[in-house]
Amino acid sequence: MIKIGDLKITKEHKDVIKDILESERITEGKYVALFEREVEKYLGVKHCIAVTNGTVALQLVSQLVGDDNGKLVVVPALTFPATANAFLLTGQEIALCDIDETLLIDITTLSEEQKQAIDIIVPVHLMGYMADMEYIMEEATKYNWIVIEDTAEAFGAELNGKKAGTFGHFGTFSFFVSHNIWGGELGCIVTNDDDDAERLRSTKNHGRTGDPMKFLHKYVGSNYKTNEFCAGLAYVNLLHVNEIIAKRLSISEDFEIGITNDRLLPYAAERGFSPLGYPIQADTEEYRDEMCKKLNDAGIETRNIFPCLANQECYSGLNSDDYPIANDIEKRVFYIGSHQYMTKKDVKDVIKVLNDE
Repeated sequence: MIKIGDLKITKEHKDVIKDILESERITEGKYVALFEREVEKYLGVKHCIAVTNGTVALQLVSQLVGDDNGKLVVVPALTFPATANAFLLTGQEIALCDIDETLLIDITTLSEEQKQAIDIIVPVHLMGYMADMEYIMEEATKYNWIVIEDTAEAFGAELNGKKAGTFGHFGTFSFFVSHNIWGGELGCIVTNDDDDAERLRSTKNHGRTGDPMKFLHKYVGSNYKTNEFCAGLAYVNLLHVNEIIAKRLSISEDFEIGITNDRLLPYAAERGFSPLGYPIQADTEEYRDEMCKKLNDAGIETRNIFPCLANQECYSGLNSDDYPIANDIEKRVFYIGSHQYMTKKDVKDVIKVLNDE
């Protein structure tokens, strides 16, 4: 099976796991700290706070910036449900914004009245592509929005030399096993605000603060800590981050060039793209489903892009007619693997099926 995402355990990974076991410290310790410092160095931010996963990262930030009345949070109409759920579960109100053909949030579809009502906006860098953060930050300044970047699928992506997750007030990341940099169940929050970082570190640990030997609780918090094993695995991968992203991008470029089927539109493998997978648009929903079956029958894992949130049963109060691009994209786009463990033969085999040869 040529998988959507994969992992290989190397001697470096094994050495770190052995070190953790020998230390007998398996919750937050040496490797969580090393992971946080490596993220800070790579992204050029002041603070990285490691947490259990990417959903928890969004929830913690929502708790920090929310209030008793709930704030209006705008998320893309097409994204993984965690983006919306994290805010709904912490008492905020959700509104959707349509996307454009690049799969990314399109705030030009919002009216002036809608923009004035927004408290928080959550651009999602879907599939490793970056939203137009320069324009979003201009509008955020104009309308006083809090910007929380959902960078779960785009570690290492960049726009004009600036990394995804570092434009907004907060960046949240996931290091799930199929993501660009994997660690298992692991996430983090980044920010340049000292006070916010201090509070996030406290609230992820039951609101504790001060002397670790004393049970002093400054805030209401919960347990969103992570473990040494996941952080250690991600730390090893971060040491090779440039090589990993370059390999994933190279494979995506091969797909873009190699797919010649005129019923398929491969997405651009542009610089600054940090591929989670490689998205492809079919000319019809029926052909998308036919192609996905052919791929899976050939041992090539593939998945449809996420549905428009307004079409999900759990968000039944939303009107899907308001998001025409998201509704169209969900019917015609699918994605395949584009990860560093794929061989040249894997790539050729995938292209052969996609070209219906």
